[in-house]
Amino acid sequence: MIWAIELGNTRTKVTCLDASGASIVDTCYFAPEDFSWAQDLTPSFPLRIANTAQRSVPEHLQICQVELSAPWPFQLDCSPTIGVDRCLAVLGARQLHPSGPLAVISCGTCMTGTLLDDQNRLSGGPISPGWTMRLRAMAHFAPALPVLSPEGSPLTPRGTRSTESSMQQGAFAGMVAEMEYWIQAWQREFPGIAIFITGGDGPAFAKPSESGIFAASNLEALGLLAQYLYEKHR
Repeated sequence: MIWAIELGNTRTKVTCLDASGASIVDTCYFAPEDFSWAQDLTPSFPLRIANTAQRSVPEHLQICQVELSAPWPFQLDCSPTIGVDRCLAVLGARQLHPSGPLAVISCGTCMTGTLLDDQNRLSGGPISPGWTMRLRAMAHFAPALPVLSPEGSPLTPRGTRSTESSMQQGAFAGMVAEMEYWIQAWQREFPGIAIFITGGDGPAFAKPSESGIFAASNLEALGLLAQYLYEKHR
C-alpha cells in the first residue's frame, strides 16, 4: 500500500494504491494550501509526494517528496528542469504499456507532451497553455471579453452567435488541433507509439476509440508507486 499525493497548481489529489496499482479508497481532492489530508493518512503506509506546484510543504512531509534526482527506471535525456510530474506520468504509463515508445499528453493548468522512446529515454516535449489558461488569457489581455470556465465546444464552421461561444470554440478547437499535430508527429517518428491523455481536463479530449490513444486518469499516482517500488528494490 502507498499514499500517492499530487500537489498540483490548482488542487491537491490524494490517492491510496495497493501494490498492483489499484485504488484502495476513492481519490480525494483538496484546495492547494489545505494540508488537512495529512492527518487522515494511515501512518503504516509509505507516503510519496509529487510537488508539481513547488509549494511550501510542512517540514515532516518534506522527506516524502520525490525529486528529479531520485532513481528512475529510465534515462533522463531532457531538460534538467523538467517537472517531476511529467516523469511520474510517463512512468505510470509505462506500467500500462511495458515496452515500446509512448507519449503522455497531460491536460492540466498547462498542456504538456512527454515522450518515452523504445530505448527508455525520456525526451521531454512541448508545453502549451491549458484550457482554463487560454480562456483567462483572453479575458486578461482583452478586457472587453468575459471570464469563462471551460466548456467543450466543437468548431461550427458556419460561425457562432455569441462572444462566449466564439471563445469556447477557439480555446477547445485550438487544443484539439495542437494535440493532433503532436500525435501525428510522434506517429511519423515512432510507428506504433502508444499515446496516453491524462490530467484534469483530459476526459474532454481523450479519444479512447482511436487506435493507440488511451484515456488514463491516474498516471501520476501509478508513477509514484512505480518509482517507490523501483527505489526500494533496485
